Amino acid sequence: MAAFFFSAFLALPASSWAASPQHQLSLETVAPGREGLELTARLTGAGGTIERNVSWTIRTPEGVTIFSGETGMADVSAPPGDYVVDVSYGAAKLSRSISIPREQRVTVSFVLDAGGLRVQPRIDGDGVTARSRVRVFALDGERRGSLIATAAVPGDILRLPSGRYRVESRVASGNAGAVTDIEVKGGRVSWIDISMKAGVARLSFVGSPAAEVIWTIDDDDGNPVAFRSGLTADMVLRPGTYKAKAKVGPEELTATFKIASGQTRDIMLGN
Repeated sequence: MAAFFFSAFLALPASSWAASPQHQLSLETVAPGREGLELTARLTGAGGTIERNVSWTIRTPEGVTIFSGETGMADVSAPPGDYVVDVSYGAAKLSRSISIPREQRVTVSFVLDAGGLRVQPRIDGDGVTARSRVRVFALDGERRGSLIATAAVPGDILRLPSGRYRVESRVASGNAGAVTDIEVKGGRVSWIDISMKAGVARLSFVGSPAAEVIWTIDDDDGNPVAFRSGLTADMVLRPGTYKAKAKVGPEELTATFKIASGQTRDIMLGN
C-alpha cells in the first residue's frame, strides 16, 4: 500500500494553516471500507509524540460525534467525508477540519505549541509549601484576560499553550496570596516558586476532645478573613493584627494577636 506525505493540511485554506506549518499528514491507500483516521499530537514541531493521554473528539460538520476519548493515539475507522477534530492537552487546545478521501487512511500528527508550568507556593521567610489554589490567566493572544487553568495541589504541572501568563496564588485557609507573571515556551516546563508574605497561626482548642469548634479569624477592621472547624486549625495570614474566635456551642472564646511575615504563632483557647 502506498503512503504519501504532505506539509500542508488537507481541507484547510493556506491562511488557516500558516500559524502551524509543522503539522504532518500522510495518506495511505486502503481497501474500500477501511478508511479512517490515525491521530497523534506533539508539543512542538521538533518534539516527539505525546505518550500521555490526549483528549480527542471527532465530529461531523453537523456536530455529530463519532469518537470521543482520551488516549495517546486515536485510531478511528470512519467513512469518507468531512470531519472536525478537536484535540486538547490540559489547557492547550486546537480544532481542525479534515477530509477522508475514498480508499484512504489519513494519519495526522498535530503540533500543539505547548509547554508546562509548575507552581510551588511558599510562605516567605520559612520556605514552607503552602496549600493554596493557583489560577492562571492569559496575558496575550485571543484568550487574553481569561482564566486558562487552575491547580489545587502544589507542584502540579499545568499544560498550557505557549505565551505569557499571570499566576495568582491564594491560600486555602487564610487571606495570604501572591501574583507573578511568567512566559511559557513550547516543549519546556517552567518552574516558579511564588512567595507569599505571610505567617502561620496555629489555632488549638484546649478543652473537651469531643467539642465541636468553629473558628473565625477577623482582621483589624473586624472583617472575617478565614473560617475552619475542628479542634485545631492552621491559618496562613498576611502580616497584621487579628482576632481569633472559637465558637463552642453557645460560648465564644476570643484572642487578639499579631503575626509577621515568616512567623508561626500558637494561639490556644479553652474553657
